[in-house]
Amino acid sequence: MASTETPVDLAVPKGFPRHLEAELRRRLERLRELTDKPLLGVRLTLRTPAGHRRSERWLADASVVVGGRVLAAHAAGPDALSATDAAVERLRRQLRRTVGMEVATRNEPRVLAKALADMAGDGNPPAALPRPRTRKPPELRDVLPVRTWAPGPEETFDAVADLLDLDLHFLLFTHARTREDAVVHRRDDGGIGLLHPPGSALADENDIVVPEPSRYPEPIPLAHARNEMDVLNHRFLYFIDAADGRGKVIYQRHDGNYGLVEPD
Repeated sequence: MASTETPVDLAVPKGFPRHLEAELRRRLERLRELTDKPLLGVRLTLRTPAGHRRSERWLADASVVVGGRVLAAHAAGPDALSATDAAVERLRRQLRRTVGMEVATRNEPRVLAKALADMAGDGNPPAALPRPRTRKPPELRDVLPVRTWAPGPEETFDAVADLLDLDLHFLLFTHARTREDAVVHRRDDGGIGLLHPPGSALADENDIVVPEPSRYPEPIPLAHARNEMDVLNHRFLYFIDAADGRGKVIYQRHDGNYGLVEPD
């Protein structure tokens, strides 16, 4: 590739072995073989949930910029190399969708229909949102805001592709057609649902998703959504926030607290 490409940027815990850093760089460099376009901003951040080097679980966040589009992947593994390999594989799938002939077909229903069929036919049950490992009584749960993984306003098919590429259980995004905040998510039957505001034109988006209006006919305060989570223990809850009129998702985190996904 051209020498103008930026090198891989690594962020690893203090004391991380140098020889493993070199191996991680080689694994990310292989992404360049998938496209003739320059890959910029190639970055990998490795960490452990508790911040300790000697952990049984590693988290990897990897990202690249290709053709002005940011691709990002998050993965976990029992060691640094396994977590990196999982993140790189997710970036590889995204790159394959954004280069060559697949650029023209990524948004076509048949392409995503095949991906969904492959997912349903792998012999595994539909992925369920993991329950928290740490149990906390409702009154002790904090609400921790995070930004959506969606790169910007998208059509439904883009959002579904991102959901599959990033291996998420749900994805909050701003719909390019209506500028409303909606959610694509994995249903218990193996399909993909599209949660949208009541009365939205997105109710007709049924080529490859099952459109479903929010359970609330009007915007509600965050406190209302939290109270319902406290009582009913939903996996996640999509609602329109009365404070600013934006769609948001509250969900249960591994640490027992609530995550609040907000749009950019």
